[in-house]
Amino acid sequence: MDGGVVLIDVPSTQFVRVNLVLLKGLMEDRGRQGIFISVDRPHQYMVHLMRMHQISLGDVTFIDVISRFSSDRKGGEARVGFVDGPFHIDSLPSALEESSKGQGSGFLPLEDCGFAMIDNIAALQIYNRNPAVELFINNFILTAKSHGSMLVPMVLDKSRHESLYDSAQKLSDVEIKVEKGLSFATRNPSLEFSGNGVITEADKNRGEY
Repeated sequence: MDGGVVLIDVPSTQFVRVNLVLLKGLMEDRGRQGIFISVDRPHQYMVHLMRMHQISLGDVTFIDVISRFSSDRKGGEARVGFVDGPFHIDSLPSALEESSKGQGSGFLPLEDCGFAMIDNIAALQIYNRNPAVELFINNFILTAKSHGSMLVPMVLDKSRHESLYDSAQKLSDVEIKVEKGLSFATRNPSLEFSGNGVITEADKNRGEY
């Protein structure tokens, strides 16, 4: 699967772990460069975890939505751009588009972006009403889909955020359920989500891995 939206149903306690698996798989195994948007915790948290697990920072650009509320907005070694807080999520898709056209301050044009992911979309509900978050999900997916080779993993806990999950589901290409032990069962049996985070072709008769 070269591009499209992969909706991943994950227990909320496993979000960070799954995000690390995805980043490692997409960058190291797939050789993609992309964008990681932090809305739950400042980007420095993921940078720290990536260094701890020896995942290179060279192929990822961070978009930090939450550090307006943090005392530290330094990027350090990581490439990072800052958005004016989680209350302005409606401007994020257009900001990504502008950066791809050279009109903004983004580091990675969307046409060169192999993936785009958000650490915890549901965290936006703390700062925005649910319809605004659902609209953001819709616009973000449409922005990503306008660039056909971009892969968009979307991590959500369906049991806790069913409405948001349903909104993302309408535009997703593949759904994957992640059990507590990080085993993967895909609802599209032509695809396999392997333990190293790489999406590969699988036997069409298999529905669980």
